[in-house]
Amino acid sequence: MGLFRDAPPQVHPEYTQLRFMAAGSPSWWKQNRHRVLAVAGLLVGFWLAGHHDATPRTCDTPAATASPAP
Repeated sequence: MGLFRDAPPQVHPEYTQLRFMAAGSPSWWKQNRHRVLAVAGLLVGFWLAGHHDATPRTCDTPAATASPAP
């Protein structure tokens, strides 16, 4: 098994009583986090879209010139 053949493999005394445990059921967050993040993303998207102006703001009055027109 190993590189050195002079010592055969032995069972470690501290690790002979280990047993596999069945995985527990996932928490509510792990089961539903994709839904929560999707709804939060949609709400943030709608909020940002509501604060976006469709037409750019233009100046209604032209800027004053330094010299008067003759």
